[in-house]
Amino acid sequence: MTKHIIRQQGATLQKGAATEDRQEKKTAQAAASAKYREGGVPQQELEQFARFLLPKIQAFYQSEEGQRLFEEWKNRKNAEEKMRKSKGS
Repeated sequence: MTKHIIRQQGATLQKGAATEDRQEKKTAQAAASAKYREGGVPQQELEQFARFLLPKIQAFYQSEEGQRLFEEWKNRKNAEEKMRKSKGS
């Protein structure tokens, strides 16, 4: 019975430590994000730029040229991956 209680306490401590790690990571990410917004481009400007750029990107990838270039890129990536796998074997 005592071993079972010790295991439960150990598991509880591990869960608590993992939760603390996640909270610290979120806090660090939020601080880094806030710091970027303070010294970088304002969030509203980024959103306006994204609204401007996204339709242009979508139109390009829907065009014949965009689809052709995307296929070429996928083929290159597949060839590189095969080369990497063959070197690793």
